[in-house]
Amino acid sequence: MPAFFDAINSLTDGEVIPAAGGVLLRDSEGNLLGAIGVSGDTSDNDEHCALVAIAELGLVADTGERQQSD
Repeated sequence: MPAFFDAINSLTDGEVIPAAGGVLLRDSEGNLLGAIGVSGDTSDNDEHCALVAIAELGLVADTGERQQSD
């Protein structure tokens, strides 16, 4: 989504740095509740920490990856 981040950076004088580690929070019915972002390690470890936290809360993580059908 380069165009999206170019637009965001034009509004924030280049202060936004896109990085992995953010995960949407959904309830068991799929309703969007919010998001959580983690930073401080590799992107994979940041996302893993977010996924563990979401599971501990009993919520559903949505990383934006398409789910494969069986």
